[in-house]
Amino acid sequence: MKRISVIALLALLLSPSLAPAENGVTTATQVRHRFEGPNKDFDSDTNLETFNLLRTRVTLKFDPGEGVTALVQLQDSRTFGEETSTLEDASADQFDLHQGAILVNGLFGAPLDVKLGRVEAVYGPERLIGAVGWSNTGRSLDGVVVRHPREDLWLDVFSFVLDEGMTAGDIGDEYFSGAWFAWSPDSDHSVQPFWIWERAIPRNDLDRHTLGFYARRKGPMVHGEAEAAFQTGRIGAGAGWRDVSAFMGALNVGVTFADVSGTPTASAGLDYLSGDDGSDPGEYKVFDTLLATNHKYYGFMDYFLNIPVHTMGLGLLDAHLRLSAKPGEKMVTKLAVHVFRSTEEATLAGGSTSNAFGTEVDVTAKHGYTEKLSFQLGASIFVPGDIFEQTRGEDTSSWFYVMTTLTT
Repeated sequence: MKRISVIALLALLLSPSLAPAENGVTTATQVRHRFEGPNKDFDSDTNLETFNLLRTRVTLKFDPGEGVTALVQLQDSRTFGEETSTLEDASADQFDLHQGAILVNGLFGAPLDVKLGRVEAVYGPERLIGAVGWSNTGRSLDGVVVRHPREDLWLDVFSFVLDEGMTAGDIGDEYFSGAWFAWSPDSDHSVQPFWIWERAIPRNDLDRHTLGFYARRKGPMVHGEAEAAFQTGRIGAGAGWRDVSAFMGALNVGVTFADVSGTPTASAGLDYLSGDDGSDPGEYKVFDTLLATNHKYYGFMDYFLNIPVHTMGLGLLDAHLRLSAKPGEKMVTKLAVHVFRSTEEATLAGGSTSNAFGTEVDVTAKHGYTEKLSFQLGASIFVPGDIFEQTRGEDTSSWFYVMTTLTT
């Protein structure tokens, strides 16, 4: 009964005649369907698996005035057929509050904006903190963000609770805090230094700092970005500490040919994540990508989604080439090639060593059918290198998808 009431309330709020903007309520919806066909186990004898994913988001903003806004975003995320009978199974396990926050602009008349509650956090290009929009659920965080805004710069100070132990002394709690600064003298340039602090209680489980910067330049023809970060602090390992000393660097440069038919763009870059060869048991040299949107960077097949787990602590070197073009007014096509290697050598069976994870090729095409509705196709293959051949399988893997997105 409660779920029926919620749905009825949403229907009323989403009706244009009952929820006009002048009443202080604005609404938005997104319905996204994705059909996937992964064959990603590196075994050509495995039959193809297919499934359907559906994500529905309803966003409500209530603006009573005086710089105060309430943000509520409800989400249902499901796989077709997971409820074997909608007559008997109405548990709605994937129905959740994706965002729910109080937004205050100009707190007490000061140049401070506040977000308090559950929010999406997106900083820089999402190499370290992102919302993982590709995911059928996405990521949101519980905490507070305080922003000092100006026309050409802003500073965010944030603190999120990742785990709440609900115990005396806060034992078991984990926090993700920091500060992110952005200076953008114009729309084509931005420099963003940052500091991130991960802390678990007791602190001998995790006390790690990530310091770095992100910079980008957008030009009519040449564009590029650079990002670097260093991790220090200490992390628990069994009964003892390990000193953290890890590094990440990324450089991408591209060229857009605006005067050529199709407006083709080509870019090339290198992403480096340090690894650990295990030679010093008292030092931890593996770079952790924290709360990143790794799907954007390390191949759409998501073999490196959880770093450093999926790199086996060996680090990652990703040399990539990307091409894109607009063959039609509403069509965009893209090609990406990744050559993945470990930054530390892996010892294989028989005693030989290798740095080769493999090579991935991703192809996508997106068509804007209307202003609100789009269709997207994608296909990928991954040719395993020596490390994946030993740990995952010897055959080429593949994956494809068809995605439909309606946003209002």
